[in-house]
Amino acid sequence: MKTKIFTGRQPAAGIYPAMLTASLTAAFLCLVAAPASAQNPVPVVAPARGFSIPANVHTAMVFDTQPGAACDLHPAGASDAAHTMRLYANADGYVRFYVHTTEHSQLDTDVQLDCSAAGRVTIYPLHVRTGAAPTAEMPAPTSSMPVPKGSRILPALTDEAARQLGDADVISMGYPPRPDASTSPEDYSKWLDLVSRPITLVPPQSVNRSDVSHKTLDAQAGPSTSFNWSGYEAQSTPGSYVAVTGEWLVPPVVLGEPDQITWSAFWVGLDGHGQIDLVQAGTEQNFFEVPVFSSLIEFATYYTWTELLPNQPFEQQLGLALNPLDDVMVTVWVGDSRGAITPNGAYAWFYLHNRTQNQASTTNTPLGGTSFSGSQTEWIMERPLVNGALAELSDYAVASMFNAKAMPSPGGGWTPSFVANLQDTMVTVNGNKQLSIAGAYPPFNIIFVWLSFH
Repeated sequence: MKTKIFTGRQPAAGIYPAMLTASLTAAFLCLVAAPASAQNPVPVVAPARGFSIPANVHTAMVFDTQPGAACDLHPAGASDAAHTMRLYANADGYVRFYVHTTEHSQLDTDVQLDCSAAGRVTIYPLHVRTGAAPTAEMPAPTSSMPVPKGSRILPALTDEAARQLGDADVISMGYPPRPDASTSPEDYSKWLDLVSRPITLVPPQSVNRSDVSHKTLDAQAGPSTSFNWSGYEAQSTPGSYVAVTGEWLVPPVVLGEPDQITWSAFWVGLDGHGQIDLVQAGTEQNFFEVPVFSSLIEFATYYTWTELLPNQPFEQQLGLALNPLDDVMVTVWVGDSRGAITPNGAYAWFYLHNRTQNQASTTNTPLGGTSFSGSQTEWIMERPLVNGALAELSDYAVASMFNAKAMPSPGGGWTPSFVANLQDTMVTVNGNKQLSIAGAYPPFNIIFVWLSFH
């Protein structure tokens, strides 16, 4: 399948260095040397494409591959796991990542995407040139993700129209849960401001990321250390909480560790402390830095996700578009089949709203074997498990989570995050170094500070 790029044409012959052709030929011969089978399909090499990007600027690149494709991004000629960033295309086949080089003058770099889906493997060779103006042969890449097919526009609600809807109707239509106007007038006012403008509702499509998972941890009340979590938890008796929410600007990752892939997950959740069950959703910010001669080429990816443990042992990546510094609101709750909030509900519900792009996604997952207790809520910055091992933590610098609140069971108004009674500090496995710390600014805000990769 040929790659589709939204701008530009195929470059003229001879535009790429000889090393690109040689490295791709060698890689292709290695791949086809073994007999083809369902487990080892013969790859197809798409026509090479070239792009010009500004030097020392993080530039987004969007490509049309195959729906739900698993794509490995790496320098041309290198395919080992340590030098490969795994990306997933959305349900329409689009994949997006950021590219940055530290070289201020012109630099030519060859990279490639190896994408597999439905038993097909396609290699997309890419040539990136920095420090030069775009040309017809080397255009600027497309940077915006198309609105997913099947999206629809939710009409703006007036106060009068909103009050005529039942709580379950509000959620089943695609709007976020509505606070009670009488008991939580300030929260209701913020909610009404959110829904008083049209919202693009993205279909609840997801991709199972079998390489990434978010586990629970054990900790004691008060200051605590964790190998993978930093942030705050509210702990109480079973049946105490039924929903949790938080809002943040997606932390941009601008510094990496040479020759390493780093990861960070920012999320809110229910349960999880000392338990198997955990209902959570948030954003992920991953970074890959590769030395190239005397310079560096860096890749970054940002996306939204949900996870329900133990039913979904891996992260579910959503098709909601995401950029660094986008304003994202995430709400997680337990409810019935229509979304009405109830601690006795059989469904985990997730509402993620990119306020900057005015896109939202509402999705639910049956609890099934998950035994929801409602005894904890969390507001967390995490280094996830990647292929079963703790990842190195992306340098997110400083991140803020605001409007961090929990909803007590059986419902009612939102409670500020100062109900949290456990503070988690992320440390190395041997405990001799802090990786990420958090500080609360009551009543609604939490500040997170990155300290080290590992």
